[in-house]
Amino acid sequence: MSKQTTFNPAHIDDLTGLRNYKGLIEDYKDSDLEHFHFIYIDIDDFNRMTMVFGVDTVEDMLVKVAQVLISYCGKSDVYRIGNDQFLIVTSSHFLCEPTGLHHILKQPYKHHNVQYIINTSVVVADHDDFKEDNLDDMLKLLRMTADLHKYDGKNTLIFTKQEHKQHYLDIKEVEENIHDAMEKNQFFPKYRPFVDTFSHEIVGFEAVSRWQLNGRTIKPSRFLELAQWTGKIYDIERFIFDEALKFYKELKENKDIKLSKRFKAGVNLSSYTLRVMEIDEIIELLRKYDVPAKDVIIEVKESMINDRLVYNKVQNLYELGFVVVLDDYSNNNSSLSYLADLKVDVLKLSESLLTDINESEEYKRLRSIYSFFVDFSSNFDMSVVSTGVKSKKDLKLIRELDIHIATGDYFSRAIIKDEFVDFLIDSKQRKVRF
Repeated sequence: MSKQTTFNPAHIDDLTGLRNYKGLIEDYKDSDLEHFHFIYIDIDDFNRMTMVFGVDTVEDMLVKVAQVLISYCGKSDVYRIGNDQFLIVTSSHFLCEPTGLHHILKQPYKHHNVQYIINTSVVVADHDDFKEDNLDDMLKLLRMTADLHKYDGKNTLIFTKQEHKQHYLDIKEVEENIHDAMEKNQFFPKYRPFVDTFSHEIVGFEAVSRWQLNGRTIKPSRFLELAQWTGKIYDIERFIFDEALKFYKELKENKDIKLSKRFKAGVNLSSYTLRVMEIDEIIELLRKYDVPAKDVIIEVKESMINDRLVYNKVQNLYELGFVVVLDDYSNNNSSLSYLADLKVDVLKLSESLLTDINESEEYKRLRSIYSFFVDFSSNFDMSVVSTGVKSKKDLKLIRELDIHIATGDYFSRAIIKDEFVDFLIDSKQRKVRF
């Protein structure tokens, strides 16, 4: 079946002797891909293995993987298309059956009499299922599918489906439109209320970004990672920061609303923005809307505090009087001793903690973990905010744990500012109780 063309040294991988990415493009750039099957092999934890075992061992491993692929897959074309990625192009699953291949790749390898095991993510796609895709589209689909499933676990065998293609198209749409989305005024804020769980008073809001893209409203989970890679995250977050302070001032000046004395405006800042945005720039925003730092909540993710530059910026903001919130806290990324040294005002517990309590049979153990975070926070003069409150059962639990501030769909989803104004008025006039 081989489509490999004439020999060209530039198309050969020096280590394995396989044709490389350039060779793949040369071989298939003008080909009709009908009836072709693609098998993408991505070695898990490749960089870590290089650090632990050394370059010599890892290079030997790559050579052995290449030999296995050539031996198992008969006349199929085998390519090394990245440091730790291989691709097989075949016209028959009988020549290269993916399940058997994945099983063989799991077998232990030896190098200098030391045995080691390679974990691989194997992704299979039949071009007949994606007839409109060219070779570049197929490669991107395979890579994205492998990366997506690594969040769910490694050493997996995945058969690409239309749901993977749709996810790829979503990512591609974001990638193609994010560069000029700010100039087109496509981003806007929504506001999620902070609620006192005992008095039911609305004590603030968290401003979150939304993107109006091709007639659909896109949530941050769809675009923030790409926005950070491109640096666009700074423009987006600065815009939301500005809008949040402007809205806070409007609420203060609205005579139909009597805000809580505790009412604060909250914004989320990424590690990229914290590195780039100067303190003077933040202070200038406060002056623009005449908002004191003590009325502004700066939320940062737990996973960010191991970055020394971010850590120092957070400390500066704390010293200036901002209310610093460690968002999405679950103790997955930081030690308690490190947290004890960090100057923050509030722990905002991860929604996953409350979800785990509701869905697990180990209710008492998980509740005790939640309770531990509350007790720990009080010992260091930190408040606690519970996120993801979706029911009366959730509200009852966090009250029992003496958590006084919460957010979640049980109170309100994230809403545009006019809806938020109505929400505030209704909560006063109707004495809304949750």
